[in-house]
Amino acid sequence: MKKIICHLLVFSIFMLSTHFVSAQMPTASERATKTTNWMKSNLQLTDDQVSKVQDINLKYANKMDDLKNSTDTKKQKMATMKSDESSKDAELKTVLNDSQYQTWLQKKEEMKKQMKEKMKEKKSQK
Repeated sequence: MKKIICHLLVFSIFMLSTHFVSAQMPTASERATKTTNWMKSNLQLTDDQVSKVQDINLKYANKMDDLKNSTDTKKQKMATMKSDESSKDAELKTVLNDSQYQTWLQKKEEMKKQMKEKMKEKKSQK
């Protein structure tokens, strides 16, 4: 009886921990909306631009999910990510005006630098 209770307890803890991990991962739609809201406030998008940018962000967030779940090698995934990033920028360029697009590119580079710094910090903490 004690073994059964112990096994049930371990199983319950395992199931709860898996639930919490999956609950922390935002969906493609949530990520796209968050990015669109950020772009709306930082690039002063019009209402028409917001809907178009949302569609673009959702399209590429879904592609990112598909890529994460693919069996491609890390190198192949990186190549696909770079290609998708270029395609996304090209689509955004058709929606944004010149000033907005330049601001987007600048902010994107700043975010990349911040991500690299965070990754270095995490590596040094290990």
